[in-house]
Amino acid sequence: MFAAPVAAQDGSRAGPLVLELPSSTRGVALGGAFPVGSDGNLALFHHPALIAGEGFGGARQRLGGSTHLAMSGSGGWMGGTLAAGLSLLQYGTSADSPLELPREAAALIGGGDRAASEYTAAVGFANELFGMDLGVSAKLVGQRLSGLRGSTLAVDIGVARGLGPVTGAVTVQNLGRALKLGRYETPLARRVVVGAGTGGRRPVGPFDIGAAVQVARDGRGEIVPGGGLEIAWWPIQRRIFIARIGAVRRVGEGGGSPLTFGAGFEGDRIRIDYAYGGDYTHHDLGADRHSVGIAIR
Repeated sequence: MFAAPVAAQDGSRAGPLVLELPSSTRGVALGGAFPVGSDGNLALFHHPALIAGEGFGGARQRLGGSTHLAMSGSGGWMGGTLAAGLSLLQYGTSADSPLELPREAAALIGGGDRAASEYTAAVGFANELFGMDLGVSAKLVGQRLSGLRGSTLAVDIGVARGLGPVTGAVTVQNLGRALKLGRYETPLARRVVVGAGTGGRRPVGPFDIGAAVQVARDGRGEIVPGGGLEIAWWPIQRRIFIARIGAVRRVGEGGGSPLTFGAGFEGDRIRIDYAYGGDYTHHDLGADRHSVGIAIR
């Protein structure tokens, strides 16, 4: 006789965590806010209604002993834009069951002797309808802890619209059935994300300035606001140097400083970004949250 599945009753244990980690290096530097109006391929993981353009992008983040990799590409299809991508989180844990796996980024610092991983493979499509941009993405979400493995399907849906120089977007993420690993069952980290941005940078004197803000209701029911500015300077045509600064509300103990910052360089067809996403105060565990990203147009 098999034991009945054990469901997580505590909303704070909604997961997997990979569904809530930022996959855009620019977003990390901007207080976790996705740069609305740009990064059209990486929008697959944030606001599917903003999927646009043709290109490829990727990012790598480190937090303690964990590694988060994300990559995606997009291109035109049937009058709209199609995107596909993969987000992968690998880390160590001391958890004995999936219900005890970390549900906060700060909890990844300590690590452990058990190997765990989480992934999201997504395909999304966006198109304009009735003057608004509509988007949907279908995702395969998986998790592994020692010998336990499981996966489930989920959907993100969103809408976006430009109002003058500002573009706004609303997305509901991770609609789907709970994830099962053996006899354990955990709900997905259902989120509602409202974001807005300048849709690119605007000239202000010798600089170009852009902004992004976001308010997210995460899988634990916490309201997490964040936002930031980026300032670009181009002494040579198509050679652009960028500085970014932002702030985000940290959730949980040991959240550290709310400040985020980063830098970037844009050339003819390539952009390289760096971000520092906050100090978790555990320098002896390598807990500085660094992210490096690259995009090819």
